[in-house]
Amino acid sequence: MKNTIITLILLILVFLGCKKANVSDAPYIDSIGGVKIRYIVSVVDGSNTISKTSSSIKNATVCVVVNDSIYETPVDENGIAIFNNLFAGNTIVQVKCDGYTTANLIVDLRAMPDTSHIYDATNRRLVSSIVSVFPTNGETLANISGKIQAELDLTNTELETVTNNLVVRANVIAADLYDYVNHDCSGGILDLNYSDFIITSSNSSGNYSMKVPASAKGLRYIINADDFEYLQQITPSDIKRKIYNLKADTIVVQAGGSYVKDLIYE
Repeated sequence: MKNTIITLILLILVFLGCKKANVSDAPYIDSIGGVKIRYIVSVVDGSNTISKTSSSIKNATVCVVVNDSIYETPVDENGIAIFNNLFAGNTIVQVKCDGYTTANLIVDLRAMPDTSHIYDATNRRLVSSIVSVFPTNGETLANISGKIQAELDLTNTELETVTNNLVVRANVIAADLYDYVNHDCSGGILDLNYSDFIITSSNSSGNYSMKVPASAKGLRYIINADDFEYLQQITPSDIKRKIYNLKADTIVVQAGGSYVKDLIYE
């Protein structure tokens, strides 16, 4: 009887020792009831290189919302935030840092089951995201300036300066920002938007100037401004009320660049 018990114990130990390394105890399920996820977020400076950069941000905070729970953690000295024991599914991720744009994302918090090297030492599936944020002050900002003009007087051939107190707006084209996050692999970005990318400037004596976040590759901005009404001079003796509209225009800016874009109302 004693020998039988010893044999049984040895068989159990052999079976446990043959367990395949780095395999989860539970089958992979892409749902809120799936296996645990180890989610790694790398926060980098989007202004330094032409795409995802290796220049990490060391004072960012990452917040994730998943399964009705909110988790927030600062990045480490390498710009990395790690979240353990999350469940698979879509999650809301916010990356914020003083002096930088805030990134808001929806992330597919899954690891593909047929991908190699997707486990850590504790059998959690590894999912990662690279998120770029852009400085809102400093030398990497691009400067856009110009004159604001319109045909206010038809009795001459020149454009007149618009001195109305108008607001000029620059809004980044969001599609460009997808180049600065990884969105085609495990931890893919399903949707994203950035705050602090709508920049305004008041018209001052027919001129405007604004500084906008930029990158070495270049970001596209749409430039627009308020409508205004004016009593246009038709003839030396006739005037007529007219509503002036600015046709939105696009400009590409690179980090640290200076650009002139005159705005002509129709």
